[in-house]
Amino acid sequence: MGKLSRSVRRFTEPARDAVLRPLAPLIRTQRSVPFRPEHFTVKRSRRHVLVDLIHQRCPARDVVVAEIGVRGGRTTEHMLGYCPQIARLYAVDIAAPGPNSPLLRLPKVEFLHGRSVEMARRIADGSLDLVFIDADHSEAAVREDVAAWRPKVRRGGVIAGHDYGSRNHVGVKVAVDEAFAGHHEPVHVDANKVWWTIA
Repeated sequence: MGKLSRSVRRFTEPARDAVLRPLAPLIRTQRSVPFRPEHFTVKRSRRHVLVDLIHQRCPARDVVVAEIGVRGGRTTEHMLGYCPQIARLYAVDIAAPGPNSPLLRLPKVEFLHGRSVEMARRIADGSLDLVFIDADHSEAAVREDVAAWRPKVRRGGVIAGHDYGSRNHVGVKVAVDEAFAGHHEPVHVDANKVWWTIA
């Protein structure tokens, strides 16, 4: 079944793309504000959810964001491209970006290299408008990351993360449910298994 599914996708995706690509300039995945034309996509992903959260839940200017686990920087680049109100974005990762990383071209990014729990100590409590936790997905690590970064978010700000309910990362849901049991706001699950709540 797996081979058959891959074969079907191999033949149907080019046909789908041939039809949809000319429409790409008309497609707006993000709908919260008018945007410059977005790169071609037909699927709402974590970066689209984060942009909408910033526009809907964060102040109109001087927004401060922390992304925990940035990898190649695609989500970071997308947020900065669509959220001009971001004044600073802390890119937290255990590894430094490679020489071709788009992060090196982004002036609002401040790199924090090291274990996320240790990097959290460099950030003042209540100073972030949004934190996105997408680093080590083990239950223990998510529990530690939520505990370390939760105090850094201002009251009314957004705490979010990735892979809630994923079959490959079952510990994420366990840790998040445990951390926010009895919280004054519900935990929402958006597209691409993004979870978020209001601090």
